[in-house]
Amino acid sequence: MSFANSALAKDPSIGVVGLVPCALGGSNISSWGQGSFLYDRLVTKTRAAMQGGGKIQAMLWYQGESDMELQDDAELYMGQLVKFFQDLRCDLESP
Repeated sequence: MSFANSALAKDPSIGVVGLVPCALGGSNISSWGQGSFLYDRLVTKTRAAMQGGGKIQAMLWYQGESDMELQDDAELYMGQLVKFFQDLRCDLESP
């Protein structure tokens, strides 16, 4: 809610702000790859929110702590995150 409230405070003309919560605490980026349960759930919930005329304006991504425990995971994180957003934009037809 603080994300939505902050956006509205900066620009009240936004109107209604819908949130599509999909977080899973303690998950790592590899759990969110295209075709995974978490990814598919995110896409399904987002598409449902868009059916009533909703439009994606922003995405709050608050994940990554689990990927910093091992050096190898930390080094791979940025590439995996970029791919995640590319896949998501493609699957949601939202460049």
